[in-house]
Amino acid sequence: MMKKYDFKLEAVLKLRKLNEENCRMELGALMLHMQKIDSQIEYEKTQIDNYYKMQEDILKNGVGGAQLQLIPNMISAKTKNIQLLNRDKRKQQQLIDEKRQELATVKGELKVMENLKEKDFNEYKKAINKEIDQKVEEQTQLWLMNKKQGLEK
Repeated sequence: MMKKYDFKLEAVLKLRKLNEENCRMELGALMLHMQKIDSQIEYEKTQIDNYYKMQEDILKNGVGGAQLQLIPNMISAKTKNIQLLNRDKRKQQQLIDEKRQELATVKGELKVMENLKEKDFNEYKKAINKEIDQKVEEQTQLWLMNKKQGLEK
């Protein structure tokens, strides 16, 4: 009777697969946050353009000095916010780069385990094939002996 294949390090392999999956999800979340930062930067730039247009309209229609001073302050605030968002973007990119490196390491560790399992399975198949070949040889020898004995009688 042939024994069922059992990889002794299956638990480690499953753990490494789970670790790789978690790392991929974390990387995806980091990249999603990066997209949100990019969207916010674009929104702020659009707002600045709108403020400039608003300033031109105010200048054409004539308005008081207090209102005229408000626009540059709003533009300055948006510009400062873009600078802060760009700082956050650089930090986020650094986190993404670190997570990509971690993912590469985790994938390498997983590949090592998968290769070990494949090698172990191939050895198992060789042992099973050897066992089968041996049994076939024994059966053939028995058959030949029985045939020879049957002819002698």
